[in-house]
Amino acid sequence: MNRYLALLLLLVSIAVPLSAQERAPVALFESAQCLVNGKYLWVDVKDQKELQLAYSADPKTFGGASYIYVIVFSSPKHDQGKIFDVRIKDHHTYSIENNAIFAVTSNGITFPEPPLGGTWRQTQLTGSIQQILRHHKWYEAQVKALLKPNSHIRCETNVEDIVKPDK
Repeated sequence: MNRYLALLLLLVSIAVPLSAQERAPVALFESAQCLVNGKYLWVDVKDQKELQLAYSADPKTFGGASYIYVIVFSSPKHDQGKIFDVRIKDHHTYSIENNAIFAVTSNGITFPEPPLGGTWRQTQLTGSIQQILRHHKWYEAQVKALLKPNSHIRCETNVEDIVKPDK
């Protein structure tokens, strides 16, 4: 009887953390699909099983579109990664408006290469990264799920002259 109780407790202790993992919100998941699947390879997922993601909604709107900042972390400490400014044009159309690689150091947030848009854009991205890091809310997305074709989303970018198509 004690063995069965111990086995039951073990199974419950394993199941609780698994069920506590929250699914990424639709806009974050679909944006991430654009980052790994779109015409441009924004995030290389070769040899990866999952991505660590975070996001923040941006209160700005333009022409009826809303914006989110998406971070794809490249370190388990969540101190390095790529940030993307994504415009949600309509129900399932995502436009990658800007991106930058960042690292959190003792001197604050640094960018190996300045993002497009100069100091103003770098300040915007820095503020978004800080806000996302303060909330400590990360999501795991399985690469296998991100790579599945999704015919109801559309991926675009306004920086086509700067990035080269992957496909």
